[in-house]
Amino acid sequence: MTAAHDPGPDEGRGVAARLVYDPRVATVSEEEFNELVAIMRDGPAAKPLTPEAQWRRDYHKAMFNRRLVGVQPDLFGGKPVTHMHKAAPGPVIDWKPEPVEEKLARIARDRNATFGIGRPGLSEDEKAALIRSAANWLRVGQRVRIAGSSASYDGRFERRVGRRGVVWRLCSPVFADHLYVYLDPIGAERVEKTPMVELRDVEPIDDALLVPVPFPA
Repeated sequence: MTAAHDPGPDEGRGVAARLVYDPRVATVSEEEFNELVAIMRDGPAAKPLTPEAQWRRDYHKAMFNRRLVGVQPDLFGGKPVTHMHKAAPGPVIDWKPEPVEEKLARIARDRNATFGIGRPGLSEDEKAALIRSAANWLRVGQRVRIAGSSASYDGRFERRVGRRGVVWRLCSPVFADHLYVYLDPIGAERVEKTPMVELRDVEPIDDALLVPVPFPA
């Protein structure tokens, strides 16, 4: 391979535009050379989306469009302003921080509890039983409600209780008792929230899906 002209500092597309195939010095076939040049020019071909990935993209787009009011251009060249419908408020949670006296008493009973309040984890047998019991509904696209949570210092986990969403992604076998849930937006939320939650904290519901699932359940 030789360059018809000195590419200088150019890279990527600039170099690809100057490369020509020279059989006298080439170490690859012309077909492979053209393929490599195409990669330099256009980048590697993107892998086609899986049905689940395509559904996630369509679902997020539909959720955004459902709340979109319109886009207002800025008259002075600034960023346009996107106006969104306000979603229904979330569930009311009566979470309160742990009283200092109770915290100190708990730490006195268990020195290892200093850095977390948590809750007992499930044994391997309990995890297996939980996964078996959810086999008839646990799939991407299933509508769910968060019915429980582990304890947290700031109430972030507890505030999810009562919220609804859709099973967004299943976890690897290592975390088979967890899943990702795409939460329905509440209030003025604009950024999507897909927390990883424990399987024991969700329950299936029969709400209609915003975008039907095109792949086998």
